[in-house]
Parts: sequence; C-alpha cells; structure tokens
Amino acid sequence: MNKAPLLIEMDSIKEVENHKVSGVRPSKFSIVSRLSVQDLQSAWFYVQETWKSGMSQAALNMPFVLALGANSGVSAAMGLTTAFIAAFVNGFFSGSNHSIYMPCWTITGWNYVLTQQYGIQILPLATLVSGLMIYSISLFKWHQLSDYIPQYVIEGFYLGSGFLFLILYSDYIFGITDNHTNVGQKLYSNLLEMYIQYYERGDLYNVLYTLLIFMFLQSGYKFHRPFPWVLLTTSFGLLIGNLYPTDKCLRYVYGNIKIQFNFIQINDLDLGFESIFEIIQLCIPIAICVTIQNLLCARGAQSLTEVKCDYDQETFCVSFANVISGLVGGIPCCASSRMYTLNIRLRDINKWSSIINACSIFIFYGVASQFFMNIPLYVIAGQILLVVYQFPPWNYLIKLYQTKRRLTLFKCILISWICYNYGAMYSTIIGCLHSLFLFAQKMSGAASEIIVNTDHDAHRSSYIEKEQHFDDDLPKVDGSYTLYRFSGSINYININNHINQIKQLAFTDYIIFSFRYVSVFDEQAIDKLAIIFENLMKSQHEIYLTGLHKTMIEEMEYNSFFKEFFLLCHDKVKTLGQ
Repeated sequence: MNKAPLLIEMDSIKEVENHKVSGVRPSKFSIVSRLSVQDLQSAWFYVQETWKSGMSQAALNMPFVLALGANSGVSAAMGLTTAFIAAFVNGFFSGSNHSIYMPCWTITGWNYVLTQQYGIQILPLATLVSGLMIYSISLFKWHQLSDYIPQYVIEGFYLGSGFLFLILYSDYIFGITDNHTNVGQKLYSNLLEMYIQYYERGDLYNVLYTLLIFMFLQSGYKFHRPFPWVLLTTSFGLLIGNLYPTDKCLRYVYGNIKIQFNFIQINDLDLGFESIFEIIQLCIPIAICVTIQNLLCARGAQSLTEVKCDYDQETFCVSFANVISGLVGGIPCCASSRMYTLNIRLRDINKWSSIINACSIFIFYGVASQFFMNIPLYVIAGQILLVVYQFPPWNYLIKLYQTKRRLTLFKCILISWICYNYGAMYSTIIGCLHSLFLFAQKMSGAASEIIVNTDHDAHRSSYIEKEQHFDDDLPKVDGSYTLYRFSGSINYININNHINQIKQLAFTDYIIFSFRYVSVFDEQAIDKLAIIFENLMKSQHEIYLTGLHKTMIEEMEYNSFFKEFFLLCHDKVKTLGQ
C-alpha cells in the first residue's frame, strides 16, 4: 500500500502535541481517558482538527461493519453497535492512535457456528468471555511476540485481505447482493462461475457508475488530498438515493436497521455444563484471533509510520472494548483499519478521529439511518474499491522487486494466496512458523573458539577472528590442553552442534571450557552439556570450567551433575575475576 496518504491529508494541521490552555487545570477525566482534554475549548480544537478523518472513515467502513454483523449470524445492527462501542473505547480509553476499531472479520466463521448452535443471544456472552481471555493473554505478555513476525508476513496478510475483500464485495459492483443475502450458503463452485452469473444477472450500468465513483475518488486525492472526497461521494449518494429511490441500495440488503443496545441477558441462556465448556473452547480461538488481527493492524501501521506501537496498551484496549461490546449486545471487535489511510500524523490527537468516527456512526446509522440506508450500491462499491486498492502494500512490493529481493516477494505473494484460499489466520500462522524455522536454522550455528596447545605450541581454529583475554581463561595446568570457548548463546537449538564439535576435539591432557563470552543459555542446553561433560570425565579427560559468573553457576546447579561438580571439583572451576 502506498506510504503516501490517500484519503485525507492533514497538511494544514499545526503541531499541537504541546497544545495547552493556559490557566486551566486538567480535568480528572483526562487522567483516565488519556485524551488531555482540559476544557470545552481544547475539546473543540481537537474536533476541528479531526472531523474530516473520523467522518470519512465512518462512511468507508459502514459496508464492512454491516456485512460483518450479518456474516456472524446476527443482525447487521449488532455490527453497528459493535463499531460504535469499539470506536468510543479506542478513542476515550487509551487505545490505538493509529487504528480504527470495528467488528473482527477474521472470526466471523466461529461467530456463525456459535449463533447457529446456541442462538444469537450467545454471541454477546462469547464476546465478553473473549475480552477477559484477551486480558489474560496480556498478563503473560505474549502479545510482545508480534515484534518477531517478519514484515513479509504482515504485508502478505494485507495483500491477501485486499483480494479477499474484492471478491466478497464484488457483487455490489454488479448491483446484486448474492454474497450478503445468502450467509452460510455456497452458491457457486468457483470464481469463474460466479462472475459469469454476475455478468448475466448484474447491471452493467451499475458497474460503470462504480468505476466512475472510484476514478473520481482517486483523481480527487491526486488533485487535492486534504479535501474529504469520501464525504462528497457519500453526500452525492444520499441525494440520489433519497430523491430517486432504487432497490439497489443498502436497505435492500439489510432492511431498516439502526444502532440498538441490548444488554446481555445471561439468565435467559439455558446452558448446561457441557455447553458452557464448549463455548469456552470456542472462545479461546476467538480471543487468539482477535489479538493477532489487532497486533497485525498495529504492526502494519508501525511499519509505515515508523513509530513504535505500545503493544501493552493495544492489547488492553482490545480486551476492554470486547468486554464493553459484550455487555451491550455486541460482537467481537478489534483494530481493523490502519489509520495511515486517514492521512494524519501518528500522535495523540489522532484518538479524536476514533471518537469522531463513533459519533458519525451514531448520527449516520442511528439518528439518520432511514436516509443513509438509501445510498445506492454503486456509490458503496466505488468507495469499497478505494479501500481495496489501498489495502495491499504496493510500495513495499515495488521496493522488493526493485531491490531484487525476489524470494521475499514470492513469500509475500504466497502468504497472500494462503490468506485468500484458507483464511487470514492460517496464512499468518504458516508464515510465522516458516520464519521460526529459518530463525532456528540460523541459530543452530555453534559459535566457538578452539585453541589446542601441545608442547606450548598454540594453534587456533575459530569463528572469531580476534583472541581476547586468553590468559584469563587458563587455569594453572601442566601439560597439553584444549581450550573450548563458547560464544554468544547456548540454547537447545545450537547445543547439538556444540556437542558434535566437542566430540571431535583433539585428545589432550586437559579440556578447558570457557563461558566468558556466553550471553545466555537455557536449561535444556545445560542438561545436554552435563551429559557430554560427564562422558568426557568417564573417558579419563580432566575438564576445567572457566569464565563463569554467579548467576550462571546458580542456574547450572539445578542440574545434579553440575551441582556435584561445583561441590567436589571446586578447584577446577574459575569464575570471572579470579
């Protein structure tokens, strides 16, 4: 996706991070909300700066929000309620300042299974439970692992998601609603059959109008980006749809809907122990997928804005948003749109875009839903094409091609193919596993330095070119010796290669193992080292351990061999500084 902004560029905004209203004490609410609201004047200032981005995002996201509610097996109104609540929580309560929250699209399948088996009343409860599970995940800091997801996995996810959305909403382009009025049913065996049916049954004029709307939006942003072109096309759709009503509109797809709050009714659910256990089992993958999609969105924004995300805050916000959504009758939600599409700098003021987005949802599809539901499908489809065009990371893909990183480009495209055919979570998991295998392969190299001294003639075979602190590692020995210096980390991955090297050491009177340059090692590596050291001693080798520090000795003493060695052979142990 282009790194340059495409929707609403806020070039006229001045830097206001240090904006303060003199003589006014911050309110107590600002401490909770992190919005730095001091009074109505400062709040009005933030509204003036962010209204275009917030309203535009509300207009763009509505087709997705409505569809996600319907595809989850509940009403589209529950999708609206979720988007409204999630946006408010994101804005007010310390959430993301670079993402827009809405219903989570990667888990609609699990939502549908729950509603079909237990009824729509179960989904708010599942949302609440998932929110609590996400909070539990945050306590273990597992979300910090997102830093280790390779960039090509992130961008492959977005590339595949773009194509997936294009297919799912292509019926709007032809003025028909097959994908949105037949939830849970497979109408076509393949894409070719689907598009043949679209061509035969669809309205080609609707296709033409859709392309004109898309080209108008693209041309508008090329000509003058700060102008809210999305709001202009939405206003045009409102005017045409209400003056000249047509059945090819959102009302024809979802009926008359508006935001509604139905507080969770646990007492109405007649669930046995087995049903509760099964629901909890289904909530586990929902919580994991919501967390992953939320972090993928954060990483996607981070890679383009080059500003570090606060993963702790991201995860806390998405857990809190799901708890509140469940309490008021919503469905699972998370960050679903990278805010760089709003063309605003990454800063605290951006959270007001999320608040304006929530207010716009309430006005558009709460107060004035009877008018907004009449917007023609070709206006909606044109705006969807704009979003789909922005989804793929075009600049990233072009850069990979120009720098001849063809293998990485192939991986990115392959992950997008998996995302399209098997689902977003499968593509992410497969991509992460592949990167983990590559990482393990690189980590399996045993960095070491081997020095053999026979008759006081030193010969070195090493991965390290420069020798340091040679005398510090040598105890007072009389005879030939082999010095084996570990370097870097000793872990369960590379310990086997270390053992293979140790087995091939030349036979000398003494074998000295130096841990001076060891940065970290794990318990599995310690246990395997104990086995090889014990075998060396049984084969009449005399071993010394040098370069140890106190913490390292404490960890090694958990192994019975090393504990006994430190106790009985303390004269063969040399710590740092001795």
